[in-house]
Amino acid sequence: MMYKIKRDPIEKVPKWQYIFWIIVRITMIGCATYSFIHGDLVMGFESVFVFIFSHLWDLFQILGNGSFIEDVPPIAQTALNFIILMGILFGSYLEWFDKIGWYDEVMHCFTGIVCAIFGYDFSNVIQKRKGKCAITVSAMFGLMFACTIAVGWEFYEFLMDTIHGTNLQLAKEGVETAMYDLSKYHNEYGYLGLVDSMTDMMLNSIGGVIGMIGMIIYRKKHDD
Repeated sequence: MMYKIKRDPIEKVPKWQYIFWIIVRITMIGCATYSFIHGDLVMGFESVFVFIFSHLWDLFQILGNGSFIEDVPPIAQTALNFIILMGILFGSYLEWFDKIGWYDEVMHCFTGIVCAIFGYDFSNVIQKRKGKCAITVSAMFGLMFACTIAVGWEFYEFLMDTIHGTNLQLAKEGVETAMYDLSKYHNEYGYLGLVDSMTDMMLNSIGGVIGMIGMIIYRKKHDD
């Protein structure tokens, strides 16, 4: 079959969701511009990356070439855009990660929930044209998807800390670690970084379990 690029079928997207997408995209352009003007290349390129990420559904539709990827519902992009807005704008630019002690933990848990829900539905999208996917398989796929995203995020933080000298994993002295009592972490920044990374992954996994159980209950109720 000849590869064919389609027109973006944005008319399929509910109006309120599409308006939200536009708000998020404009916000990310503003964040990127602000960062580059002030010389913060890391946040600038991160904002550009998530701006591209906010177009995943559109790319699926345009480049899907009739594959299962075109069946991903717009709500998946809406959920992703919500995480982008809360993490990048409120978490990083408005410094909620630093100003609100529990915000990072809540975001990781919430991200795990959203990823598990997306993974659950995504497994059904993959299997849709061959038959119905078993609930248990979809649930496990959703949980593994959430855990994989958590690991991928820690990869990103490690690479940024290594390549650009940031302190996302809290593994060295800096303004990010000033609020911590190092005596609780064997007086080692490395141990503080380890605790931070493992806590993030565990919270994502807990969120994944919550999302997985929630989807099992929801789908069983609506399939009966």
